Amino acid sequence: MHIVHTEADGGKGGQPLRIINESLGMIERGHQVTILCPETAPLHEFARNAGLNVVTMPLKRKNLKNLQQLRRWIISHRATIDVINSHNSADTWLVALANLTLANPVPLVRTRHASGVPRNNWTTRWLFRKACAHIVTTGEALRHQMADIGVPMAQSTSVPSGVDTRRFQPGDRQAARAHCGLTQDDFWLGVVSHLRPNKGHSVLLRALAQIDNPAIKLAIVGEGPHKATLAQQITELGLAQRVVMAGHRSDPEQWFPAFDIALSPSHDMEGVPQGVLQSLASRIATIATDAGGTADAVINNETGLLIPQRDEAALRDAIVKLYEDGVLREKLAQQGYDYLCAHLTRERMLDAMEKVFTDAAQRSRSR
Repeated sequence: MHIVHTEADGGKGGQPLRIINESLGMIERGHQVTILCPETAPLHEFARNAGLNVVTMPLKRKNLKNLQQLRRWIISHRATIDVINSHNSADTWLVALANLTLANPVPLVRTRHASGVPRNNWTTRWLFRKACAHIVTTGEALRHQMADIGVPMAQSTSVPSGVDTRRFQPGDRQAARAHCGLTQDDFWLGVVSHLRPNKGHSVLLRALAQIDNPAIKLAIVGEGPHKATLAQQITELGLAQRVVMAGHRSDPEQWFPAFDIALSPSHDMEGVPQGVLQSLASRIATIATDAGGTADAVINNETGLLIPQRDEAALRDAIVKLYEDGVLREKLAQQGYDYLCAHLTRERMLDAMEKVFTDAAQRSRSR
């Protein structure tokens, strides 16, 4: 198959990582992949650095000029394209409108990565129910959002972003801490994510400030627009000696084994966070909020601790609970690892997406 991905602008978080990870996997399976996105989208640089075929395409705005340029490209390559997978609203609309003008439209699969509730109006219902051959969500909760606006359950599939267990795997804690420059004898919490307000770092810092134990420390791995605000908050809360802001790291797989607990304090706009899957794959006890589709991976008291969003007290209590109960911490780490390996690996994701793409392409050919 020739799979074409389109993205208007997915930022620097889990969305471009999912597209790249999935694309590389599909190429390994013998498929052809092309990525269309604006040069300003982080995916453009990330995908090229990963060795993927990237075509610069203005998709950030729904206007006639962008529609015409995309339409020309599709027409010139239509003979070889089997399916288009869109990832944002603007590019989905552009592909859908281009398809309306084509004698042989390309089957369109839309992947929804975040849990923002879609508008329930006739244009959105047409887009998802008629213009898209299939809807993929990155969590089961997001799939039910689509059902709420009339998308039949048979027209959607939940496919969480599977983690590469060859890269993220259990490791030696002492060696990992030495690599990351973290103290050996302290109890380390860790959060690995883009620094955006909805990732919940501020809630986590306030919860940490309520725990009067200097041995409990926090490593924040990632970059983003919220960095300066978090740095100021750390100072104001008196946490400068207990929090390390490590910045962007190209080797997050080296960081997770250094943590005693990994956290995902997100609120709103989530699928299943990459950091959650990576921590489970690293066999680290995990605390996460019930944002988006996170509950697909973190089953409370089985594969981790699942707490309400924006709840400082619940987050504080969960941290203290696992700090004080090493047996429970070990149990959750093992059960989370086992569940991840059984259900949420990269290979599982590729199997599911391959079926979605194949089915969409075959239905198109049979018409």
